[in-house]
Amino acid sequence: AVVCWQTTGEIEKNVVEGSGVVGLAALIDGQLPELKGKRVCTILCGGNIDTTVLGRCLERGLAADHRLLSFTVVVKDAPGGMKMLTERLAESGASIKDILHERAWLLEDVFAVRVRCMVETRDADHTVEVRKTLTDNYRHVEFIGLSDASSDPNLSN
Repeated sequence: AVVCWQTTGEIEKNVVEGSGVVGLAALIDGQLPELKGKRVCTILCGGNIDTTVLGRCLERGLAADHRLLSFTVVVKDAPGGMKMLTERLAESGASIKDILHERAWLLEDVFAVRVRCMVETRDADHTVEVRKTLTDNYRHVEFIGLSDASSDPNLSN
């Protein structure tokens, strides 16, 4: 339902509350097989949605649609280490939504830093490309959340 709700916003440019998109979600998900092949109309209604909830729903919709990739990667803690990572992400076409580097909790190497990133991608195929770029260039990469390899065989390392 979250992806369906997000689609109404992206394609139709309508903000519809969750309960107002349930009928469309059921149709798209094949929950009403008796209507297959028939002309069907569903009503999209209700714009009563809190802006904070709206933001959360958009982000979860992107994640469910494999357009958000969250990961940690270990990079050299030297001038240019973070720059190289962000350049690789930019060259791959990923858009950085959030980035944080942590030095204190990385016990293996005093000359390395763990970087936690969330990037937005175009689609699931682009997510696969970005994952490949990261695994090809860094020894220690851990993917987090819905774009984890265990949730989709197309998104394996």
